[in-house]
Amino acid sequence: PPAAEPPTAPAGAGAALALQRDLITVAKRVFPSVLTVRSFVRKDLAAADATSSGAAAEPEPQSGWVLAPSVEREYPDFAPLSSCSGFFVSDDGDVLTALQPLQTRDGRLADLFEIESTDGQRAIAEVVGIEPTLNLAVLRGAVFTTWEQPTFQPLAFGDSDALELGSLLIGAGDPLGPERFFASGMLVAKPSRDCYQELMSATYMQATMFVPDGAIGGPMLDLDGRVVGILSRIEIEGVGNAVSQGSAWALPSKILQGLYESIREAGTTQSPWLGFSVMSRAEIATVRGFQTFQRMQKPPHGILIENVFEPSPAAAAGVGPDDWLTHFGDVEIHMPVQFQRQLYLAGVGRGVRLRFFRAGETIEKTIVIDKRPPDATPR
Repeated sequence: PPAAEPPTAPAGAGAALALQRDLITVAKRVFPSVLTVRSFVRKDLAAADATSSGAAAEPEPQSGWVLAPSVEREYPDFAPLSSCSGFFVSDDGDVLTALQPLQTRDGRLADLFEIESTDGQRAIAEVVGIEPTLNLAVLRGAVFTTWEQPTFQPLAFGDSDALELGSLLIGAGDPLGPERFFASGMLVAKPSRDCYQELMSATYMQATMFVPDGAIGGPMLDLDGRVVGILSRIEIEGVGNAVSQGSAWALPSKILQGLYESIREAGTTQSPWLGFSVMSRAEIATVRGFQTFQRMQKPPHGILIENVFEPSPAAAAGVGPDDWLTHFGDVEIHMPVQFQRQLYLAGVGRGVRLRFFRAGETIEKTIVIDKRPPDATPR
């Protein structure tokens, strides 16, 4: 009999097939850089924590398969705590991930961390630094248990500012076990603010994508496979956990890249805090109106102090709303991300010299950076 004719694609399917090929290409490119991140605590501490929380000291007998995971044989004095996803961002093995799965119930860091690539290679990791307010951690592989000559395939950062509403985004993750996460969605809300000191959700971008818990900490990507954000969980005031409504939230690369570079350089493990929120000039024109911005008395460069928290180091120093921050030490400040970088590089406990513009006058103040107090958590 004559050979059967190959099936023909329906009319209009060419664009869909092209997009499918692009997604396959991105998946092949990024998954070698996506990781499972696991945290462990010492068994004696885990037992004490379970007892203090009222958990049963002895587990109830169970029927079925008796499992003996190899990871527990390798870490006999440790008990698994939690897991999430992460991804390589440097040639020497830096990993960006979520902080919360690396912490115990009382907020301290776990005792042991492990990263595992999608091809099964594993390493014990050390903490480079953390940013508690934004639930961000930087890890680095330290003891490569199976990698003879570790090579890393870091993901490149993209430009989150270049995205437009309706842009197609991709979320990737490697939850614990054989599962993988790879999904596409549309950008439905861009970040409206560069400063996360007061309103947290305004700093994140939102996409139409459901993200499982194990994928949190994985990358949000554009169609070129570049990192435009990190998959996150946030609470929205009056709404609760927005992820339950099918939204994916990601800290944009504009902020993420600067924080990573600052945390890596400073090795910080606390949220440095002066007690004020800021606005860029573009944000002032958007939020307050262009005519209002034009009428404002302002310096040639600088960012606006929007609100001041009371009490705070800034309030004690006499910094007030509508002051302009122009210099951090000798560094000119033009954008909020520049201020954030200098703040992290200085670190908690350091006295910093700040220059402000107020009603046509230049004011200089030395303020000691504090650790963000619990009651100053962004909304």
